[in-house]
Amino acid sequence: MAIGAGILRVPKEAKKGEIVKVQMVITHPMEPGTRKDPQTGQLIPAHHLTKLELFFNNKLVSVIDMGGGVSANPFIGITLKVEESGIVKISYEDNKGGKWEKTAEISVV
Repeated sequence: MAIGAGILRVPKEAKKGEIVKVQMVITHPMEPGTRKDPQTGQLIPAHHLTKLELFFNNKLVSVIDMGGGVSANPFIGITLKVEESGIVKISYEDNKGGKWEKTAEISVV
């Protein structure tokens, strides 16, 4: 998978008022900028996610500030109380200007 590719998982259906799990895995090297290349001895440049935002029906629900201390290919889990059907959107960016977003729909039954 390419850098920034991700898999977003949410339940397709939920009951009104139910708390659901929003789960995401993001393909990213998460280099902190402090490690040396074993072959050259040079520092590997920093390349990591800096921010992740969770929206539900275009309303900002959560912000996570990230940095080089987060492991490669991070798994993110957030709970969300669902009162109505809607779209979950996760947007995220890295320190080199990369920006991505994923969306998924939840239906209240």
